Amino acid sequence: MRKLGIVVAAVVALAFAASCAKKATPAECKAACQKQAGFAEPTKPAEDPIKKVQADFEVKVKALQKEQLAAITVIDQELQGKLAEARKDAKKEALAEEYKARKSEKAKEFAPRFTELNKQKADGIKAATEAKAKAEADAKAAAEKALQDCADKCVKDRTAKARVDCQLKAKTLEDFGGCK
Repeated sequence: MRKLGIVVAAVVALAFAASCAKKATPAECKAACQKQAGFAEPTKPAEDPIKKVQADFEVKVKALQKEQLAAITVIDQELQGKLAEARKDAKKEALAEEYKARKSEKAKEFAPRFTELNKQKADGIKAATEAKAKAEADAKAAAEKALQDCADKCVKDRTAKARVDCQLKAKTLEDFGGCK
């Protein structure tokens, strides 16, 4: 019976000593959580939406340029056929002027399409810029919330100062997790 009393007294003394152990402050807990977050693998950034919009529109502009070139090539081929038939220089000059005007008209037909494409590109870049800024702000807010949740849990769990000090001195994530 006497041994039982000694064991109970020892257990009570250890429990009392453990409860009196110095606890980490909220600032120390936050610093430990920041250290832990620093060990995490950096997330791979998503594809830049602005570059994606620019690349998409570059393809569209090249396709429109190709279409315009094809239309002008048809006019050039028609001109070459008529120049081959024409015998007089005056007739050739008249044909050259006529077809130069036709090429100019064809270019004017494509101008509004190029303008509209450039406007769409500017609108797309603006939207992508806004989306990128919002995503970055959301990621920052989520990281701050996770850090605060970690610090709050550390304080709520009444983590010992010795453990937090060990975590702050850790050089790797394994060392960090090994702190008791």
